[in-house]
Amino acid sequence: MARSSTKLLAGASPVAELRCVSHPGVLAHLLAGLGGSQTMTQELRRLLFLDPALCLHTLRAVAGIHPNALLAEMDLDRTLERLGTHTLKQLALGGAVAQLMAGGDKGGSLDQVWHQAVATAVLCRDLAEAQGYSNLQEAWLAGLLTHLPNFARNAENPEAARLACLAQVERIPLRSFLPDVLRYLDEPAERLRDAALLVRCALAAHRLLPGLSRDPISPPADGVFLSQPLSTETLREMLHNAKKNTEELTKTIQAIPPDEVATEILRYGRLESAADTRSGGTLAAIAALASSLAAEEGLYDPTYLALDKRTSSLVSQPLGNLVPPAISLRMEGSNTAAVRALFTRSCVVAYADASDTALLDLQLIRQANAEGLAALPVGEGGSRGVLLVCGDRDALEKLASDPRHYTRLGELAGKAPVAPIVVEAGTGGAVDVLTGRVRRAAHEVNNPLGIIKNYLAILKVKLGDDAPIVDELRIIHEELDRIVRIVRGMLQEDVEPGDLSEDSDINTLIDDMVKVTAPTWHAKGVRIDTALAPALPRLPHDRDKLKQIILNLLLNALEATPDGGTVRLETAAVTNQRRERFLEIQVADSGPGIPPERMDALFEPVHTEKGEGHAGLGLSIVKNLTESLEGNITYKSNTSGTTFQISLPLA
Repeated sequence: MARSSTKLLAGASPVAELRCVSHPGVLAHLLAGLGGSQTMTQELRRLLFLDPALCLHTLRAVAGIHPNALLAEMDLDRTLERLGTHTLKQLALGGAVAQLMAGGDKGGSLDQVWHQAVATAVLCRDLAEAQGYSNLQEAWLAGLLTHLPNFARNAENPEAARLACLAQVERIPLRSFLPDVLRYLDEPAERLRDAALLVRCALAAHRLLPGLSRDPISPPADGVFLSQPLSTETLREMLHNAKKNTEELTKTIQAIPPDEVATEILRYGRLESAADTRSGGTLAAIAALASSLAAEEGLYDPTYLALDKRTSSLVSQPLGNLVPPAISLRMEGSNTAAVRALFTRSCVVAYADASDTALLDLQLIRQANAEGLAALPVGEGGSRGVLLVCGDRDALEKLASDPRHYTRLGELAGKAPVAPIVVEAGTGGAVDVLTGRVRRAAHEVNNPLGIIKNYLAILKVKLGDDAPIVDELRIIHEELDRIVRIVRGMLQEDVEPGDLSEDSDINTLIDDMVKVTAPTWHAKGVRIDTALAPALPRLPHDRDKLKQIILNLLLNALEATPDGGTVRLETAAVTNQRRERFLEIQVADSGPGIPPERMDALFEPVHTEKGEGHAGLGLSIVKNLTESLEGNITYKSNTSGTTFQISLPLA
C-alpha cells in the first residue's frame, strides 16, 4: 500500500542533529585546491555539488544570501562566486571535521554509494533534459540528494536516516521540490504519476539505475512515469552516458580512508600559512617554507636556486642568515633534480645510491651527510626557481608520496609578494619607523595564528559536537579569521569582497560578542540583559564590520558600568514615516553618563581613561563603520547611564 508522507513523519522522529559524511576523496581534493588560494575555480565549485553531504551544506549557504528564492531560476555557479572563497573554505573544512567525527565507513561502502549517487545525478539530469525540464542544475541536485540517506552516520536505520535527511532539506529556505525526492523516495510509481516533473525524474533515475546496470535491461516492476516515454534503446544510451560521465567526473577523485582527512586538514593549514608568508617578500616566504620542512619533515640544509632568465641558469641565493654554496647551474642538458623539477613543475627526489643521480646532487647530498635530496619548484608560471632540501630516505619518500602537496607549497611560497607600502619622500621619521614595525609585526603574527587555527580544528574533532565548549571554539575560530583579515589589511593585501559580505543574523552576532566579553563582565559582577527581537531580517553587510561595531559599543558600555551594574542590548526592526525600514541596535550602560564637555567631540579619536564615559577611539571606529554601512548612530546620556543606538537600513 502507498504510504503518505504524513504517516511517515508521524511514525518516526528525525535525528535531531543529523551527521552526514562526505566522500573523503572529494574533501581531500577540495582542501588541496583551496589551501592558500584567494579564488575558487569552477572545477572546485563543481566539487561542492559532487557529494550529497557537501551539497546539503552548500544549499544552506546559498539560501543564506537568497532566502526563499526559486531554485529553478538560480544560476548556482554565479551564486557560489558571490558566496566568496572564504565561505566555501569553511564549507570544505566543516565537511572534513564532520567526516572525522563520524568515525568508520560502515564496511567500506562509502566509495560505492558515492559513485551511485553521482551516476544517479547524471542520469536524472539527462532524463530531465529529455523531458524538457528548464533547470538541469536543479535536476542534478535532485538526483544526487536521493542518496543523501546513505551518507547519514548517526541514524538508527535506513528509514530514520531518510526522515532525518528530509527534515534537513526541508529546513533550507529555498523554493523547490527537492525535499519531495526524499519524502516520496519509497512511494510506488503509480502514486507518482501526477507528481512534479523534477520529482519524477529524480525518482526514475534512482530506480532505473540498478536495472539499467543489468543486461538485458530490467526496469522497475511497477514502472516509471515520465512525461515522454523513453525506449529501451534510449535508456541504454543514457546508462552508457551516465557511466561515461561518472568516470570522467571522478577520475581525479581517489578513494582514501576517512581517517586520512585529518592529514588533509593539516596540509590545508600549511598551504594557508605558506600563502600568508608572502607578504614578507619571496626570500622570506621561501625561508619560512624551508624552516617548515625542517621542523615537520626533517628535511634540512636548504639551498635556493633562483632562475636567471637572461642566462637560462639557476643561481644560488642566500636564505636568511644561511650562506649558500656558490652554484650557477646551466639548465641546458642538465640532469639535476633542480632542472627536472623546474621543467616538470613537480617535486623531484634524488638518492645518493641511485645510478642516475647527477654529480651536483651527489655533492650536495654528501656535504649534508644525507641519503638524498628533494627539489621543489618555487613560484607559478614563469617559475622563480627551485628549493633544494636534504634528508634521510624515510623523509624523502614521504615527500615523494605526495608531490602535489609539496609542489603547491613551493608555488605559494614563490608567488610575487604583496607590493610594499611606498612612503613619499620627506614624510620619513617616526611615521616611517612605526609603519615598518607594524608591517613586520603583522607579518610575524600570521604564522602563530595559522598554527592556532589548525590546533583548534583538531581540538574540536577530539571533543566532538556534544562538548559543552563547542560553541566557544566556533567563536574563537571566527575571531581568529577576523584577526587574519585585519592583519592582511595592515599588510595591504587584497581581500576579496565576497569573502566578507554575507547575510548576517545580528542577534547571533550579539550573542557571540556577549560570550567573547564574558570574562570582562563576570569579573566586575556586571549583568548583561538582552532583548533581541525574533525573526529579524538578515543584514547583507560585511560581517566583520558588524562585529566590530557591536564589540566596541559593548566594551565601552562595560567600561562605563560600575561593578554590579547592568548593560542592556536590544534589537528591533522599525519603519519610519516615509515607510523606510531599519534594523536598530541599542546598547545601554548604567554608568555616570558622558561629561558635558566631552559631548561635542564624542566621536573624535581622542584618548580616554578607563571608566570615563565613551569618548575614546572605539566610538570613532563605530561611527566610521556605521556610516560605511549607510547607517547612522545617535545617543542619549544622563547621570543614570548612556544609550547608543545604531540604525541600519533594510532593503
